[in-house]
Amino acid sequence: MSDSFKAKIIRSSKREFECVLESTHETVVAVSLREIIKKEHPVVGDNVLLRPQKSDDRFEIFEVIPRNNEIFRRIVRSNKKKVIAANTDVLLIIASVSKPDYKPFLIDRYITRSVQWNIPAIVVMTKMDEFEDQFDLELERIKFDQLGVNLFEISNEKDSPYYENIKPLQELLSNKTAICLGQSGVGKSRLITELSEGETTLLSSRLAKGIQKGAHTTTWAEMIPVKDFYIIDSPGVRTLAVSDISQSELPELFPDLIPYFNQCQFKDCRHEDNSKGCFFHSLELETDEEIIILQRLISYIKMREECEKIPEWKR
Repeated sequence: MSDSFKAKIIRSSKREFECVLESTHETVVAVSLREIIKKEHPVVGDNVLLRPQKSDDRFEIFEVIPRNNEIFRRIVRSNKKKVIAANTDVLLIIASVSKPDYKPFLIDRYITRSVQWNIPAIVVMTKMDEFEDQFDLELERIKFDQLGVNLFEISNEKDSPYYENIKPLQELLSNKTAICLGQSGVGKSRLITELSEGETTLLSSRLAKGIQKGAHTTTWAEMIPVKDFYIIDSPGVRTLAVSDISQSELPELFPDLIPYFNQCQFKDCRHEDNSKGCFFHSLELETDEEIIILQRLISYIKMREECEKIPEWKR
């Protein structure tokens, strides 16, 4: 037997990890060396090197392989980065068109994180069988196309024509690792169940129904196999706040607006009604493109106001 094994962390809780061995696909339990924990705490999605422990039948993590990307938040008070998951291929943004209502500015918050984490985003609009022109769907389609974001319009109701769109979503997710974001009630758990053809439910859903009471819901995270791809389920990415993003970083997270920011007369332009020489004042809102630019600017200003609640010197 080899002295070391390459594996992927699929579940974590405190200092114990469940890992899948690359060679045999066997799931094993591992602990991490103290120096690894101190350097960079292993997280779900990490590729690691393991070796058997002599004291018991568990393995120990002695190396974390460099990550392709990280899902993280910054802890402002300590100026530290808290990594929640790693090596994620897709940010799956789930939004319903009805009950709860579709919230475009909320979607913009998730897309901002997609840019920050350098992870492509996919927006899934659920409950399309209930769509009755509650918002301008065509404008949203154009916006996502301009942002390079894939859009899927689906329904979990099998008699709806939108149910057929689940299949191409399955195909796009094939051999990838995705993480789900979306507010409560949009149908995340139902979507995962449909994508897995009834074989998988989210741990968060099981906890909500009273199963596994007493679990450490603030620390757990897991990668769930769904057909031939993985879904990461973790409570650590559900907050919508962006206050951990610095004021200087925020413009970079709106790359579609940067060309327009650069056309303002003053570099420190705040793009408000009383801002002199602001490019955005020239928009006449006669085209879909101009309306989308203004909507994105409103999202940017809302997020900037939130970021400004924490002075730069405190970061």
